[in-house]
Amino acid sequence: MKISYNWLSEFINLELTPEETAEKLTLIGLEVEEVSSYGSKLEGVVVGEVLDVKEHPNADRLRICSVNLGDEEVQIICGANNVAAGQKVPVATVGTTLPVETENGEPFTIRKAKLRGEKSTGMICAEDELGLGEDHSGIMVLDERLKPGTPLHKAIDIYQDTVIDIEITPNRPDATCHLGVARDLAAALSLDLSKPFETDFEAAEPLQEIDINIEAPQKCPRYVGKLVKDVTIEESPTWLQNRLKVLGIRPVNNIVDITNYVMFELGQPLHAFDADTIKGNSIIIKDFDEEITFETLDHEERTCSAGTLFICDEQEPIAIAGVMGGVDSEVGDQTKNVLIESAYFDPASIRKTAKEQVLQTDASYRFERGIDPQLQRIAAERAAQLIADICNGKISGGCTDVHPVKTEPQLLELRKSYVNRLLGTNFTVDQIVEILDGLELDLINRDEESITYKIPTFRPDLEREVDLIEEIGRLYDYNRIPPPKHGKFTSPEPLTDWEKLRTKAKETAKGLRFREIYSNSLMPEADAEWLGELKGMIHTLNPISKEMTTLRPSLLYGFLKSVAYNFNRKAQQLRFFEIGNVFEKSDNGTYHHGIKEETHILFGLAGFKTIEHWKTEPKHYDAFDLKASVNSFLQEVEVLSEVETFVDDNNVLTYKADGEKIGELKNISQKMRKNYEIKLPAVAAEFSLSKIFDIKQRTEGKTYEPVSKFPSFEFDFAVIVDRGIKAGKLVKAIKETAGGNLHDLQIFDVFEGPSLGENKKSLAFRLSFLDKNKTLTINEVEPIINKVVERLEKEYSAKLRS
Repeated sequence: MKISYNWLSEFINLELTPEETAEKLTLIGLEVEEVSSYGSKLEGVVVGEVLDVKEHPNADRLRICSVNLGDEEVQIICGANNVAAGQKVPVATVGTTLPVETENGEPFTIRKAKLRGEKSTGMICAEDELGLGEDHSGIMVLDERLKPGTPLHKAIDIYQDTVIDIEITPNRPDATCHLGVARDLAAALSLDLSKPFETDFEAAEPLQEIDINIEAPQKCPRYVGKLVKDVTIEESPTWLQNRLKVLGIRPVNNIVDITNYVMFELGQPLHAFDADTIKGNSIIIKDFDEEITFETLDHEERTCSAGTLFICDEQEPIAIAGVMGGVDSEVGDQTKNVLIESAYFDPASIRKTAKEQVLQTDASYRFERGIDPQLQRIAAERAAQLIADICNGKISGGCTDVHPVKTEPQLLELRKSYVNRLLGTNFTVDQIVEILDGLELDLINRDEESITYKIPTFRPDLEREVDLIEEIGRLYDYNRIPPPKHGKFTSPEPLTDWEKLRTKAKETAKGLRFREIYSNSLMPEADAEWLGELKGMIHTLNPISKEMTTLRPSLLYGFLKSVAYNFNRKAQQLRFFEIGNVFEKSDNGTYHHGIKEETHILFGLAGFKTIEHWKTEPKHYDAFDLKASVNSFLQEVEVLSEVETFVDDNNVLTYKADGEKIGELKNISQKMRKNYEIKLPAVAAEFSLSKIFDIKQRTEGKTYEPVSKFPSFEFDFAVIVDRGIKAGKLVKAIKETAGGNLHDLQIFDVFEGPSLGENKKSLAFRLSFLDKNKTLTINEVEPIINKVVERLEKEYSAKLRS
């Protein structure tokens, strides 16, 4: 939001420099992003008199001009068609830096030069080269009465100003105009606020010429119409054009410029209709149950969804409410009668329409934040008076103010004790009233301990007592509040079991040397197809962009994007983890109907486990590297003993606990890696922290188990099976058969070779048995081993290897 320093000075008597003003604005919560100068004194630019003009011997489009600069006569090569002897022109002398940039973005400084063999000492300038306008059709011709050599800033009126660019937070719609910023400054500096316009008006009769009706009062609670007749459409006066140019607004004509001027002055967007184009002399504010195609002022055909609010005449829409007008009713050179629209539109409705149309205008920017619902009549009357003064218009006596839904100011009580307790101050009631006086709050009641204010409707952010206390702090200046001599010790709230688990998961991942990544919860629909069926996913109705259409069903997308990004920047060893929420459609919504939301944790490895070195060969990460880290994680969060693993036909390792899937580990397929331009292997494991938490809640906590007094008994054997049989199936069969004394089971050798036969492999198992009450012997273990071998032979045709 750009603010003109000169314009601010019309509201308050500013004694601060622009830089000091910017610093003060930041201190009171209106953060200044940039301070820049507008206009220049054009040092080095003087009035020159063209004495003679000759054709350039080596260029058809150039002319050689002899120019009197007062104290010397110079030769300047000029390419303008309108240069002529006897003219008084602005001349930039050698060494002058003009307020324009070269094609390279560097300052444009005048130097001595040779153009096609002829010397040129200086430059005769056009308006745009001096920053005085946009005209580049020819050189700027000055008043012939001016004396050669006179500095240009003394010869003509050059407008100078300072632009203060403020970052406006969404809760401060009142600060989107010069009045609002001036009000805050006046309150902070204890200055009087001057308003160059009327604010109190008597009730007026509705317009006789145009009928106004609101059919969608929830989307348009108030609509004011004011008519000005017999206007003259022409360029705006220089002062008005300068005001808009400073703010980066291109002047159009006097009517449009006035509506823009009032918007930047008061914060109320206005629209001017050519009243003679309004069919049936009727304005209707309504929405439609179907799509509407409408051509806006920028000559774009726009398709507006059902529910979009329109301003209509008796036959058709003439404007998209709060966003942009239509071509058929715009003010043009032939306009004679103007209807001023000053309305309050529902912020949510305007925000939705602006995003849908990808069209944020200065008007929609303000409507989206919520303007003052009591400002419409004031702004309409202000604009009407300016049109009468500048455009020679005649103001119609009536003013239609349709106000079906009224906004009443709320009352807030402010306690002195609460103010001083929160701010660490010792203010009296009188001091509090004095600090808040400049904010134009209505003081309703006061006593020795409290104050009651009626909050004006232009401050929707003041909803609670603490909001008023914040106003006191920022206006008084937090830097002036002395630090407390004693600190108060407060014990923090203990972490919940869920917070403990989440913290434990994060710290464990860090301890396993994984680096945390953060990715967006929204992803493109095309990428979502890689993660499952689209019909089970949540899609946004009005996406911000094509890259953010679908709520992620998995954290895998963020991992793959991060891997691709880092690989492209020559990273080779990636160990990432992320904790975040995932979403899917469900009849049992977690927080919202139809949307199941869970917290997941993802571990991912990509690239090289070891890089090329003179001692070692490079080695890629594989699934077993990640499985080891996953087991460590499950151990740390105390669910490993509850977990069973299964491998499916796609080599996806599934983790289950209490019969419920809690996660999976898999290699990223070559096809998926190609989609993300990932050339090195990658593997990922994703677990539901929400399900792990539920399991921990259902199971007992840690219990102490003493170390057995008796030794374990280990037994090794190997079997030969078909190469396609998964080791996990054999492990499961062994565990089910070996009984309760099986303490541990490991595969310690895998062998394949011609000696075993074609498509055969050997798996060697080490079984550890333990009885807490006695020492086991071979006589007790051998029958168990025989049962195990018999089952493996029966189910998997396994042969005991000698």
